Amino acid sequence: MSYIKRFFYIVFLFILILLLNYSASAEQLTVDEIINRVKENQIEYENSRTQAEMVIIDKNGKTEEREIIMYQKEEDDKISILMRFLSPKNVEGVTLLSLDNGDKIQLFMPAYQRTRRISGTTKKDNFMGTDFSYEDLGMDYQNDDYLKKLLEETETQFIIEVIPMDEDINYSKFLLYINKEQFYLDKVEFFDLEGTFTKMLEIKEVKIDEEGKNTPTKIEITNIIDNHKTILNIKDIEYDLQLAGDFFSIRTMQKPKL
Repeated sequence: MSYIKRFFYIVFLFILILLLNYSASAEQLTVDEIINRVKENQIEYENSRTQAEMVIIDKNGKTEEREIIMYQKEEDDKISILMRFLSPKNVEGVTLLSLDNGDKIQLFMPAYQRTRRISGTTKKDNFMGTDFSYEDLGMDYQNDDYLKKLLEETETQFIIEVIPMDEDINYSKFLLYINKEQFYLDKVEFFDLEGTFTKMLEIKEVKIDEEGKNTPTKIEITNIIDNHKTILNIKDIEYDLQLAGDFFSIRTMQKPKL
């Protein structure tokens, strides 16, 4: 190879490397851009009704199956939830009301015909023997008030550290694992106030529609400390129902039928 050809060959390689580096850096997303992509790939709705099977598995492998129905509304970035157990008999009719991302939580026990407010440190207690705490059910990990930092980017995932600013939340941080191809939540790791990894939520199955919007259809949450697991199998979801303005209320949760 002549000197001139070799010179142009080296220049060409140099320019190619610069272009590749520029392309790679241009495609890097900020943590806010990643979270926004996740939100964009979620189905938009005013409210929803979900029917699901819940399977609770203890450390010895013993299982208990439950049927639930859950109504959810999102308004002004605030999530409200009304969830009721339909079976078995020992939990039938027990109803949870969580308002404004878990700021206000009420539990209705039909055996006593009264509601009980869940507040303070009680929010970290397990909800009716499941591995969801009361505050887990209404929590929004994408909340704009949380501090977020992109910790790592692997071939398949973005790993984001989320630190709650609200002193009432019983976690020191979460780690979000975001699917890079479809931009949905693969996994959440929970750390208690002492910084110990205590719990893990995994999205095991996801339905992607023709518009690229995703719906989790199987969710597992595992208590690392107790070796205890709860599986949520989504059977059916309906969106944008005609609900009364006061549907998410203590009055509704006390009704025999929703």
